[in-house]
Amino acid sequence: MEISNQFIGWGLLIASGLLTLWRKKKSFDIPHHPSYWKHLFEKSMDGFCGFLALVSLIGGLILVALDFQDSWGGLVLLPVFGFMLFLLIGT
Repeated sequence: MEISNQFIGWGLLIASGLLTLWRKKKSFDIPHHPSYWKHLFEKSMDGFCGFLALVSLIGGLILVALDFQDSWGGLVLLPVFGFMLFLLIGT
């Protein structure tokens, strides 16, 4: 059984949304940190969750856009192709 790119892409988009909601929910909680290192760890984990949400959002959007390239995917993939062309010509 083959898992399609569209299924993986929608899964990444849902995971990105859930990570973003979890990160935003944590920012509204009242922090009670007993030490500076605990506070630093919490802030770095929030940043890591934000980075992971951004990467999964971009990956999911590209995977879904590749399946719908004939209709709206071309508009989404145009900046990606432009950046790839910039990397190939610029280096």
